[in-house]
Amino acid sequence: MRSALRRISVAAAAAAVLTALPGAASAEGRHQGRTYHVATWGADRDSGSSLHPFRTIGRCTEQVRPGDTCLIHRGRYQERVAPPSGTKDAPITLAAYGDGAVTVDGTRTVTGWRDAGGGLVAADVDLPLDTSENALFLDGERAMEGRWPNSGSDPLNPSWAVAERSSTDQHIDDPDLPDGDFTGATVHLWAGSNPWSQQTGTVTATEAGALDFTGGNYRCTPLCMGDQTYRNYYLVGAKATLDQPGEWYYDKDAGRLYLVPPKGGIAGHTVTAKHESWGVDLSHSSHVTVRGLDLWGTSLRTGADSTGVLVEGLRARYISEFSTLPMPRDDELAIPPGEGHIVASRVLNSGVQILGHGNTLRNSDIGYSAGTGVLLRGSGNTVTGSYIHDVGWMGSYTPGIEINGSGQTVTHNTIRRTGRASIDTAWQLNGVPFHDNRIAYNDLSEAMRTSRDGSPFYVCCNLDAKGTSVDHNTVHDADGQVGYYIDNSSSQFLLHHNVAYNTGARGTFYNGHSGVSLGNRDHHSSYGLGVTTAVRLSGATDATGTYVSNDVALGPMEISGPGDPAPVVRNNLLPPTDPRYTDARNGELWPRAGSPAIDAGETVDGVTGEVRGDGPDQGAYEYGAPIWSSGCRLAGCETRVRNDGWKATASGAAMPRPPSTGPRPPSGREAPPSPPVSRSPSIWAPRRPSAGWRSTRGWTPPGTPMASPSRSAATVTTGAGRWPGSVAAPSPRTRSSRSTPPAICGSS
Repeated sequence: MRSALRRISVAAAAAAVLTALPGAASAEGRHQGRTYHVATWGADRDSGSSLHPFRTIGRCTEQVRPGDTCLIHRGRYQERVAPPSGTKDAPITLAAYGDGAVTVDGTRTVTGWRDAGGGLVAADVDLPLDTSENALFLDGERAMEGRWPNSGSDPLNPSWAVAERSSTDQHIDDPDLPDGDFTGATVHLWAGSNPWSQQTGTVTATEAGALDFTGGNYRCTPLCMGDQTYRNYYLVGAKATLDQPGEWYYDKDAGRLYLVPPKGGIAGHTVTAKHESWGVDLSHSSHVTVRGLDLWGTSLRTGADSTGVLVEGLRARYISEFSTLPMPRDDELAIPPGEGHIVASRVLNSGVQILGHGNTLRNSDIGYSAGTGVLLRGSGNTVTGSYIHDVGWMGSYTPGIEINGSGQTVTHNTIRRTGRASIDTAWQLNGVPFHDNRIAYNDLSEAMRTSRDGSPFYVCCNLDAKGTSVDHNTVHDADGQVGYYIDNSSSQFLLHHNVAYNTGARGTFYNGHSGVSLGNRDHHSSYGLGVTTAVRLSGATDATGTYVSNDVALGPMEISGPGDPAPVVRNNLLPPTDPRYTDARNGELWPRAGSPAIDAGETVDGVTGEVRGDGPDQGAYEYGAPIWSSGCRLAGCETRVRNDGWKATASGAAMPRPPSTGPRPPSGREAPPSPPVSRSPSIWAPRRPSAGWRSTRGWTPPGTPMASPSRSAATVTTGAGRWPGSVAAPSPRTRSSRSTPPAICGSS
């Protein structure tokens, strides 16, 4: 009787879920679509009904036709999912049923462990992926591949060894290097005079205190080992590195996996290894909806010809893993090959990949990737409302979101904790055209944790961004030198209504680099504390059409270079005038009553929005209008703000502070240059009025010691307001009619 009642309940719930699916009723009516069920307690020989579900998702995708739906019940499915295509009017839907998490698991359990001597256990196993792409999990946690020196569990806050200045581009001297056989290991380098990217090589010979290697010396001297400012390195991929619980090494030739077991032995512990790179493979699919699935140790991709794919409510963890940084293949490049293209290593073969035309990823949580978080490639695709975090720790140009192509839309995303940029465009892979893209209402923070000379929003090089708008974004608390970085003669970028604070030396940087800066514009932006120079334009031989106006800042602007014609810079509110921000320390850069920015702006066609007074305001917010907000609305999307004691470290030759966790260098030796750690940040709700705020809880990145905050930031209980976060203005203002023009402050 209990079983029968359960089946009746399941059937009723299935009907309710199907009815709730957008478009399900109409599609079913037009195309007589069928609904199949999948459950871990089912059998593939059964009918796929609610009472007799299939066992695997793959069996369901063998049966579906346009307009059909697979409802998947809670459980873990260790398989590759590759559905056929639907049609525009009758998509195929794969959806979580709603009775618990549905996880597509790219790992498989490793068994048969035996003692291997020397404190190790071993298991014979065939791991199908390339050796550099293996991943291991111990009791559901990422296990560290054996490395020297040891490091903590946070790959975005690693420990480094430091080579002596006698080292060269193929040789390392380090008296701390132990005597062991590291031949064949990967040497990972963050080295050079200004290492904007990391590299890897292969160890060819070792002895105590020294090693030789090949590779890892592209683009010398900025990016290679030697007598340089940065001489960081570590070793990975050698049995000799195994010395702490949880570390592992895979001998591919022998098909043997070695592990340092937890204290007490391997008994009672579960080890899984990655087997599947693309757990949901839509590379040959169009008009498919994927809703509410989890991914573990695997990722999702569409194809270059995919269209009409909707991925919604995805929760993906440990999507990409690799330990080497090879040069991109020539057929992956959009421009002629060159050694500088090493920076684009792994951009195209990592992350959740939305390729093709007219596809959408929305309301999803993407976390933990050695490379890219989301790759957007093709045209007319969208990433919106998503939380992307803890990615890019291998230190190449793999960002939170990589945008290639034109007509792409990236809005309302929160991107946090990235090795390099939060949002990037690699011209080596994209080519020069970057037309008609919209990048708006994104919250970008804690970028540049394993790189230099970059920013949360970074684009390079020689790009033509005709029709592209970068607007209503917030960048903050980044360990680089810039908030918005338009590098190496890129042109036609329209920036407006953006916010930056705690980004280091510059808020926005147009780098002509002895070339041009054509048609680049920045209007109605606000720059807060922790930004030395609000806007900088340097090195441009021709700045025709470049125009900066209506900005508000606590620091000056810097325009340099031959620039003939020069840019237009006018009507900006700059020091010594106080803009009267609401709370600059906590990133609330909207104006208070009496701010000189009110009504002081000029109208910029196509940019200036709603005007509430006698004229437009300067800065990113119009006084009296709803305060716009950036970022997503998922759990984890709260804005985090560091306290006043934190300062961003500029890139280049400056020596960052040593890491606060992990092994310290021996006394008298130089500490490894490493990104600064954050200190006592706290949480506040994005873009809300400050009245009635109360302190809630502190936050700190993994492995960072907590310091006492100088003043509690706060969070506010969210009230009514339509997404993307429009709320009532803090207070009405009294306007006075003026017969004289508003005062114009700043550069002219």
